[in-house]
Amino acid sequence: MTLLVQITDTHIVERGKLLYGQADTARHLAETVMEINAMRPRPDAVLITGDLVEHPGPVTYSHFGDLIAPLKMPVYLMPGNHDDPAAMAEFFGDTPMFPAEAPHYQYAIDDFPLRVLMLNSHFDDSELPFFGPRRLQWLEEQLAGWDKPTLIAIHHPPMKTGIGFIDMVGPQWYEELDDVLRRYPNILKVICGHGHVDLTGRLGGLPVQMVGSIAHQLIGGRVNDIAPSFGNYPVAPMLHHFLDGELLSGYYPWPADIDAERIDKSSNMAWDVLKDHMRGAMKKE
Repeated sequence: MTLLVQITDTHIVERGKLLYGQADTARHLAETVMEINAMRPRPDAVLITGDLVEHPGPVTYSHFGDLIAPLKMPVYLMPGNHDDPAAMAEFFGDTPMFPAEAPHYQYAIDDFPLRVLMLNSHFDDSELPFFGPRRLQWLEEQLAGWDKPTLIAIHHPPMKTGIGFIDMVGPQWYEELDDVLRRYPNILKVICGHGHVDLTGRLGGLPVQMVGSIAHQLIGGRVNDIAPSFGNYPVAPMLHHFLDGELLSGYYPWPADIDAERIDKSSNMAWDVLKDHMRGAMKKE
């Protein structure tokens, strides 16, 4: 079993400041860290899929590092369009959080039954995605000869989203990525961020899951090419649960400090008895 948490687009700014004068991204991230630490079972690792900060540099990366420091499990980072991969490598390179090197700034996580490939879609100082020949070659080398179940993580969504400001670049940037991934049946899923909204789609035959932002959400703008609305709230962390060869994703684990009204209490029936009752009902069907 492997239980991974994914959060994305944290957009941390300088200490004491708000993003766009509205979103307290530091508070959102600090509260998310506490939520993750309270989860039972405890996750094996946390994947943060890009846009760690709003403006890359020592000041913001130091602030981000301090905010995630309380996490009680391994953390793995990737760059987004708001990041600087070279600055990340300089700031986090002496930690296990970003063991990536130039020129591609990509790496594999091989510590769990589920393998994770952390890809880089950053393109200079642009909002636009890029996945060029050197990154593709690295990906091919990592996939060749492996049959271990694999999760692909990348910042930009390699799929059609119906969101104008994301889809305007077209599918050209991920067509070759699709050509590579479709040759490896051990790849289970692609996960990403960037869009500041929860959305599922496909890349060829692969499911793609775009996760909402810890900083804020962008609401609307789908189908109609209009500017999205600003939602000043985070989303819950996404859980990717590799169990018995299947990858299950959702928000289902409860934090340890929630005293929910459990079904065995509300039904006044012991859980073992209730399970037998459920099995009996299924047999009758």
